Amino acid sequence: MNDQLTLAFLIPFASQKVKSKWNLACAHLRQTLRSVQNSSNGNYCVVVAGHEPPDFDVQFDSRFHFLSLNHATPNRESYPVSLKLDKLAKIAAAWDYVKSTYSPKYIMKLDADDLISSELVGWLAKAGGEAGYLIKYGWLWRPGSRCLIEHTEYLDRTCGSCLIIRSDVADDRGPFLTEVEGVRLDHASSSLAASHQYSLVPGSGVTTLLLNDTHQRYASQFAYLGHELHTLPFNAVIYRISPDSVAGASDDRTRKFNLRMTLGAVRRKRFITPKLRKEFMLG
Repeated sequence: MNDQLTLAFLIPFASQKVKSKWNLACAHLRQTLRSVQNSSNGNYCVVVAGHEPPDFDVQFDSRFHFLSLNHATPNRESYPVSLKLDKLAKIAAAWDYVKSTYSPKYIMKLDADDLISSELVGWLAKAGGEAGYLIKYGWLWRPGSRCLIEHTEYLDRTCGSCLIIRSDVADDRGPFLTEVEGVRLDHASSSLAASHQYSLVPGSGVTTLLLNDTHQRYASQFAYLGHELHTLPFNAVIYRISPDSVAGASDDRTRKFNLRMTLGAVRRKRFITPKLRKEFMLG
């Protein structure tokens, strides 16, 4: 390995208390870690942060570490926001551990059920050293589908595993927290947040580039700090879609919109090739 690691993966792992299918959550995490271990360039580290360790040994080798935490688990009174804050607390703890143990050039938040390309770390090692890279190209995969996968050019709209940040700017601060993370906005700001999903929102709370979960506003956050967010030029992530991630239609307009989405998804379908399975460790 070089003296400086290329990339540190920060993986928040949900508590057994909020996962109804713990065995499945553990199996997904194992597959995620195997996809990282499959990287053609081994100059990385992985920190998984969670309340309870999974039902297998996370430490595949010295680059993998499990960080045990004991803060309060998400409460049912404000469940969606509480889940986001739990996720961010785990990412913060993983980042603190990485800063005190390693010296990575880049860091990436990686959800505990997504898969990465074996070429990601190697590409980043040769990249131009930009402040950040947005992963827009990737795949949407429903685990029940053994043969088909959907290509997307908008991964960042739906998937948290879409941002790579240079470590020296990860702690730079700005008005990046919105209602997604539980910030209370006035009516005007709340309306702006809903209608302008890519811009910063007046009244937002202050946090760092790393510690927010507002996918679509990342480019605006980087621009606020004087940095350009570049786009990774290849399909780098498979986003695993849960069965309940698509809402049902409630009226004619919604049904027509969902029909257009469905037809678009059909056009983007691709066969899962042996090469794709090998690249992402897609079982």
